[in-house]
Amino acid sequence: MGNIQTFDDKLVSTNDAGGVNVTASNLTGQTFTATTDNTGRYTFNDLPYDSYQFEISKSGYGTLRVFGISHVYVKDVISTVVQNIPFGKTSTTTVTGFSFSEFLLNGEVGVSFDYNLSPVPTSSNKAFVRYFLGPFADVSNTKFTARSEVLSFSSLSANTGFTKEKLLEMGFTAGQTVYVRMYGDSFISNNWEDPTSGVEVFPNINPTTVAAVSFVVPN
Repeated sequence: MGNIQTFDDKLVSTNDAGGVNVTASNLTGQTFTATTDNTGRYTFNDLPYDSYQFEISKSGYGTLRVFGISHVYVKDVISTVVQNIPFGKTSTTTVTGFSFSEFLLNGEVGVSFDYNLSPVPTSSNKAFVRYFLGPFADVSNTKFTARSEVLSFSSLSANTGFTKEKLLEMGFTAGQTVYVRMYGDSFISNNWEDPTSGVEVFPNINPTTVAAVSFVVPN
């Protein structure tokens, strides 16, 4: 048994925890399903001892996967309790403008960008975004070699971008042409990494955005 805690795409937990579908799959291909009650609690009955992958889904939320959940026999323990799992809604932030600004970021050598977001972020209604970068023009949230953490904005005047040092840490080199794309994302992004392929998935991304922008990593 376990508990799902739901969040909107900002920072607020919601009372929407009921009706979340939880599917457990084991190494032999068996699947078991459960649905949360109004408190977010779910229980699997007669679940065989094994290692499981959980798939967590509900309309309005990006599907989350959690790997390596072990259900093993422990003497005198009635059931396995899974730690609380945070589960966020898909992003309501749309990127409506994105362009290169200059080869400085807060006084350091790097790159900075101008941007527009809808709705316009405020201190009481922040916007959350994420960058995806790569050496190819069709960079996207599903095709990238580097990505940022989730960033928050409380206005359209915040400086944003990357220092040269950060770009080098991401694996790019001075003089290299890099493409970057900006997407709305959620604070709880439901992101997960496929343990076989190593591909990272971002289910709460708002796919509506603008074209990628290119720049040359400063020397």
